[in-house]
Amino acid sequence: MKNLMIYVNPVKGFTGDAGDLVKVQIDNSLRLGWKKEDILLVTNFDFKHNGVKAVLIEDNVFCPFRPLSTKTVTVAYLLDKDMIEKDIVYWVHDLDAYQLAELNVDLEMKDVGFTDYGWAKKWSLGSYFFKESSKDMFQWIKDTIYEYKAEDERALVRLTKKNFNNINDRYKKLNITYNLGMRWVEENYKRADKPLKVVHFHPYARGNNMRVFMHGENNLHIPLISKELSEIFKKYGIK
Repeated sequence: MKNLMIYVNPVKGFTGDAGDLVKVQIDNSLRLGWKKEDILLVTNFDFKHNGVKAVLIEDNVFCPFRPLSTKTVTVAYLLDKDMIEKDIVYWVHDLDAYQLAELNVDLEMKDVGFTDYGWAKKWSLGSYFFKESSKDMFQWIKDTIYEYKAEDERALVRLTKKNFNNINDRYKKLNITYNLGMRWVEENYKRADKPLKVVHFHPYARGNNMRVFMHGENNLHIPLISKELSEIFKKYGIK
């Protein structure tokens, strides 16, 4: 499996706290046993941290009217440019989706694996899995993003509702354990396979996320990230 992160920005650099978050991601991935060569950070500017060097791509991959869809548009670009290896599963995720345990996902002969939001039956593309065989699917998603000026999640909803080109035969719906997000945490925790695989929260978003996820200030009364990950956050001043 490959661990894929994407950050393409017109300013050709990290903005806000993204630079710290990508360092957290790389350190956490190395702690969990990922090989450096299997951690792929795709950017449009030079960057290196802890032996992981960015893979450079063109500036024009950035999606100007839907910046949050740039990650999925970039996946389509990487597939189109034959930069994705065959017969390997890629885990692509936002910089604020953190791995907690081994990702033993089995796509069962499918081309992609998506989660929904758990509390809502709509696709969530903050953390998903794909193979090289999904090249046409991501081109469909990209085309729909550009045709309708839609976010990538809504583009995928549009395609799956229509079952465009039998797309519904090509994906596997994954358990929320691979993308447990910031809303309705307790309800989604009950739905999630244990141990949790991926938690998805921004440290500085509304809702005291660090207290909920790091310190266990939730109705479950348990922290939802490991002590080791907490220490990595602290290392970069994220408390």
